[in-house]
Amino acid sequence: MSQPVPIFDSLTHPTLDGNWIMPRYEGNAHIDDLLCEMNAYNVSHAFAVGMQGIGAYNEDAYINFIRERSNGSLFPIAYLPFDATADATAIKHHLSAIKRKGYVGVKIHPRISNLYLDNPLLPQAIDDANELGLAVLLCTYLYSPAQSYHINDIANIGELLTKIDTQSKVVLLHGGTIRLLEMMEIVRAFPNALLDLSFTLCKYAGSSLDLDLQFLFKTFDRRICIGSDYPEISLKSLRARFEQFADGLAPEKAENIAYKNLFTFLGL
Repeated sequence: MSQPVPIFDSLTHPTLDGNWIMPRYEGNAHIDDLLCEMNAYNVSHAFAVGMQGIGAYNEDAYINFIRERSNGSLFPIAYLPFDATADATAIKHHLSAIKRKGYVGVKIHPRISNLYLDNPLLPQAIDDANELGLAVLLCTYLYSPAQSYHINDIANIGELLTKIDTQSKVVLLHGGTIRLLEMMEIVRAFPNALLDLSFTLCKYAGSSLDLDLQFLFKTFDRRICIGSDYPEISLKSLRARFEQFADGLAPEKAENIAYKNLFTFLGL
């Protein structure tokens, strides 16, 4: 049997204390468990993304934790907060500090930050991060009780892409979830955006999204990447769903989706 295509997981959350957001995931976010799953399911690399207020996250401690424990298979991503006191200068200084510490990118999370996508600080932050050589991961799961949910919309993401520099790259995490096909049409016009299927690929199995996912694998293979959202989604599930939709694809298309697009897009 041939070796399965290696996967670059776009979104994992190993934490300092092994815990995750909800009680049912307590103790399920240990880095050693993640590395075992990576080995078992041929996930060669992954982004290890820290989240403010979760799993004892500390920016200084997390970078050392990931570097020391992962042997190069995990790329550390810092959380970039947008609080009430944030301004363009403070964000730029924070990004510079993140770069100096050795992170390869930042995650921007509108729900947790209660950040409106039309905030003028956001395109500037994306441009500043790109100038520093930091990857930018932007969460597109917008549904929550937060006030930002009632204002943020998929259309805001398209508008945001018009405001950033055409050379500034951004990975759109979760692909807009249940509005995946609409997000694909938005991304089509912006070569500097990569449509990520983490969480969405596995979460909605058996729904009408399966047809949309199948369509993207066949026709949009140069513009998408995949990930788990570990510990909420296992790497076993990620592998199974990838194999399901990659079945019958040309090897080049499967490799693009599994790992090549993410490596090439971010110059890793």
